[in-house]
Amino acid sequence: MRYLFFLFTLLFTTTLCSQNRRDILIHDSIQPILYNFNKYKEVKRLVLSLEKEFGKEPSFRYKLLNQSYVNNDIPFFKSNLTDLVKNYGVNINYFSENEHYFHAITKGELSIWFKKMYLKNHFIWMKNNFDKQRDLKKINEIYTKDQLVNGQYAKIDQHLSLDSLQKSKLDKLLGDFFLSNVENLKILSEKIDTYPTAKNFAIVQNGLATAELHLLQSSNEILTEYWNTFFNYYKKAYLKNEMDYMIFKNYDLFHYVKNGTQVFGLLEPSPELENFLDKKIDSIPIEDENYKKRIQEELGWNNHKMQQD
Repeated sequence: MRYLFFLFTLLFTTTLCSQNRRDILIHDSIQPILYNFNKYKEVKRLVLSLEKEFGKEPSFRYKLLNQSYVNNDIPFFKSNLTDLVKNYGVNINYFSENEHYFHAITKGELSIWFKKMYLKNHFIWMKNNFDKQRDLKKINEIYTKDQLVNGQYAKIDQHLSLDSLQKSKLDKLLGDFFLSNVENLKILSEKIDTYPTAKNFAIVQNGLATAELHLLQSSNEILTEYWNTFFNYYKKAYLKNEMDYMIFKNYDLFHYVKNGTQVFGLLEPSPELENFLDKKIDSIPIEDENYKKRIQEELGWNNHKMQQD
């Protein structure tokens, strides 16, 4: 189950789900082709169209850097990266070095331009967002810590013959770590009274999805504490179009895996889901129908059929 989240979001696309208009535009149109270099012009057009309706989308702009560079749309690449550094805190220290443009901006044909642009605009961001810098560093470190500890867990699990009791204790320790690892995210969410996203805080280049995945996959006890801590912050960011609905959908998935019910009504039986869970699924019961209806109304969701890729 460790990496089911990624397979689910990439492949499980045929489902009856509740979405707002922004979700539909993102998940029906943009997401299926976002990383297809041959579809760059279409993706760029769709992102710019989305922005006309919902304001700047810095997360998608950040993801477009690779495509724009590979497709030689250098004017857009430069203006986009300049904006991300100046206004959304993009930091060279958090580039993975696997980006297609990394060599070009550090040692290659764009290095002279990048150094001058970065020194100027990174200083502007620091000046205008001085109070965010420590928090942003702590949030970016969540992924690094997650990978380090999860990697060590995998080695222990692979090389030591643990009995069921030892395995249970190890899983408990790992779940406790996953929860403690997002303590700084909790503190920041409390400070700004919403879930921090690129739109309302800064771009978290290391991303939070992996840490959240591991919390979703943890024991019911850990899952419940995590969800009770962050749900209202997710809701506030979602209602302001600062994040999409996928965290709610993935919560439904893992709630179903653990408890046999879903909470938000975002899943329906499908061959894809049956293949993932390796069982026949006739229905996915709602835990509390009245709660589901209330939340769907509160979040502005209507039922739509998602299109297959």
